[in-house]
Amino acid sequence: MTEVKIIFRFNISEVVCPPVDKILHSEKELNIISEDRIKNDFLKSDHAIATKINSYIDNGELIPTALWQSFWLSMIYKGKMNVFTAGIGDVNQFKEFEECLEINNYTLSEIIYLKLNDISKITQMAKQKYSKMYDDEAILKNHIEKYNKMREEIIDYALPKYKVSMDNFFSKQIEV
Repeated sequence: MTEVKIIFRFNISEVVCPPVDKILHSEKELNIISEDRIKNDFLKSDHAIATKINSYIDNGELIPTALWQSFWLSMIYKGKMNVFTAGIGDVNQFKEFEECLEINNYTLSEIIYLKLNDISKITQMAKQKYSKMYDDEAILKNHIEKYNKMREEIIDYALPKYKVSMDNFFSKQIEV
């Protein structure tokens, strides 16, 4: 069985918080699809889908919906626990992802949402570590609020269909 989980957590520098893939724990063999892996491995590869996606990125264009399913399928390893920590944006993209899984008989076993409830705590941490980058707390707060809203739309859509777990953004370990 090819199992898929999604973990949503606002991505802020690992100097402030460790990346999600560093706090995952499982007895199963994991295939973690993270932002770093997408950027540093997949998009730099000679994979045909990566080449197509890069041509859009290089031209400052949005990646067409028609390429999303091919991209996701190229990242999923059959027979493993596939954990997406990146690569799924808004609710419409989630619906496309859901369709992709269904067509290929993959199982979305859980969505884990590491919600950032205390925005002031993270903005203070970010400001201490990156005073020049985050000297305006309002900008970071706005980004986090938009991220939370986008993720909550997905959670609302997914709740009747899937196992959805909510946990603290600052969790030290996530069991998958």
